[in-house]
Formats: sequence, C-alpha cells, structure tokens
Amino acid sequence: MKCATLISTTLASTLMFVVGCKKDVETKPADTSAAPAAAATTPAAVTDPNEVVASVNGTKYIRKDMEKVVNALLKAQNIPAEQQAEAKQYFEQRAAYSFIMKTLLLGESKKQSITVTEADRKVQLDKMTDALKAQNKTVDQYFKESPLGETAARAEFEDGLIIDKLIQKNVLADIKIDAADVKKAIAEVEKSNAEIADKNKGLDTAKAEKKAKIEGIKKQLDGGADFAELAKANSDCPSSQKGGDLGEFTRGNMVKPFEDAAFSQEIGKVGDIVETQFGYHLIKVTAKKPAQEAKGDTPAKPEAVTASHILIKTDQVQQPKPVPTAEQVEAQLKQEKSREAVQKYIEGLKAAAKIETVFKEMPM
Repeated sequence: MKCATLISTTLASTLMFVVGCKKDVETKPADTSAAPAAAATTPAAVTDPNEVVASVNGTKYIRKDMEKVVNALLKAQNIPAEQQAEAKQYFEQRAAYSFIMKTLLLGESKKQSITVTEADRKVQLDKMTDALKAQNKTVDQYFKESPLGETAARAEFEDGLIIDKLIQKNVLADIKIDAADVKKAIAEVEKSNAEIADKNKGLDTAKAEKKAKIEGIKKQLDGGADFAELAKANSDCPSSQKGGDLGEFTRGNMVKPFEDAAFSQEIGKVGDIVETQFGYHLIKVTAKKPAQEAKGDTPAKPEAVTASHILIKTDQVQQPKPVPTAEQVEAQLKQEKSREAVQKYIEGLKAAAKIETVFKEMPM
C-alpha cells in the first residue's frame, strides 16, 4: 500500500519513522468489552474516544486525537472502500508510532534545553524550497496542502527542527569517516570494473563460438533432423526437457525479436536464427490461432501461437560502474553510519523510558 507519511522534512524526523518499535515497547490489551470477539485484537474496534492508545513516560495519546490524524490521511489518500479498514489500521499504527518517537525525542530535547534559532529554521526552509521546486510548489503551499492542516504541518516542522538539533548534538557531531575506508570503497569499485573489462574481452570469441553452434544445428534441421531431439540435446532453455515446447502464447509474452519471428513464420517450418538478449534462437511454429471478436458471453481472444525453440545462450557485455569520488563515498559512508548511530541512540532512549501502546504490531 502506498501511504503518505506524517510530515517530516528533516533527517531526524525521517529516521524516527524508520527505526523499528521492537519488543521493548510494552503492549497492553485494548478494552474490547463492547466489541465482537472476532475483533478483539483490532484496536480500531474500540470506540472510546478517550482511550489511551499510547503513552511515553506518562504523556498520553488518546484515541480521538489519533483519529483526527488517521481520518485526515485516509481522506487525502482516496483509498477504495474495500481497502479502508486495512488502511485505517495501518495509519493508526503509524500515528501511534509517530507519537511515541516524537514524544520520546522531544522529551529528551527538553531535558537538554535544545532550542532552535532563526538561522536553523532558515537552513531547513531553504532545503525545503529547493526540494519543492521540482513540484512547482512553495513552502507555504506545502504546509497549506498538508492533509493534517497548515497549523499541524508547521508544528511538525518545528518539532522536526528541535529533534534534528538533538540528533546532531548527541549523535551526528561525533561521526567521523576514516580516509582508509574511503580509499577501500573506491578500490573495490575499480577492482570490480577491471574484472568486468577482462570478462568482456573474451565475449566476442565466445559469442562467435555460440553462433557457429546454432548455425550447425540449423544445418542439421534443414537436413531433416528431429527438432525435439536436437532441443533436448542442445538447448539452454528449461523447455529443452519438453523438446523445446513453449506452449501457446500471445503477443506481449515474449521479447520482441522472438515474438516478431514467431508470429510471422509459417507453421511447421524452422525460421532463420533469431538473436535476443538471451542468445540465439531457432523457432518452430506448430500452430496458430487468429484473433476472435467478442460474441455474446464469449470474450474476445487475441491472436496466439504455439511454438518450440532451441536456445543457445550468450553472455551480454557488462557495463562498468562509475567510479565515485572521495566526497561521494564519504557522504555515503557517513549516511550509513548516521543511520546506525541514530537507531542505537533511539534504542537507548526507549530502553530508559516507559512506553505503552495498545497496538501489537508497529510499522517499521
């Protein structure tokens, strides 16, 4: 299901939705006394608007507040009626998880007296402005069009700024990338490219040998040899076990050069050698069915062909990977380390907190 995430414009805000809510989050049973027994495990069956669906160190998230978020997201997604129940459950879990992570991190930010300056705010707004250019949108439009409403969207943005600063101070500021690791990553790409180049050098000779083999098989067929027997003995396709029989197929089921040949060949004759990205083929069409128009309760049927083939596989030329710059490698390694470090930091905060939720499963 493709779902909209809660507003998140910064690194920390994004990561806090990615880090999983694992076994250290205590799950308590929902009050299902008024719900049917079959729905006892589904939080959405509870109707008490004041039910606490999640809490962090005593800070509570009640159902009616969660429902405001969930209903806004459901409305924005235009989800079909038959998928509404599943989508609602997903968004409920997502909203509860968002509350847990945000409350946990904002609580720690308050302990450390983290504050946001106008300069911090401008940096992030400038990043948003650049990111939104591709959509021909302004930052103000982004906030106004939020399914949560402009006020809530701007509040989420401000919370994200605080969380970012917390993460930057306690995690990201200490991340360093060893120059040796950068050199090693570049060397691995260069080594892989050298291996690809060596392999490509021998492809022309190998391809010529495969071409000669398929030409030899074609001569045997032209001389009256049995197609099925040669397919069993030579074809590199799994269909060789059935004498090369591919069964019946319509247009769009085979790669185009193969399809063009099969639909144009005469029944019972072996056509010319056909080359595709898989290798060299010899095709024998054994039956054809013309397209049929719909009549009454009988639906229309497309043109179809029944054919067998012999495949001699060829290796394709491999393309080398672009060698990254030291700056690109450093940025990638830093991103990987940052993700791991942020997750470890959040896990530490979670372990020290009392977290409860009625949801048995939380989104990753």
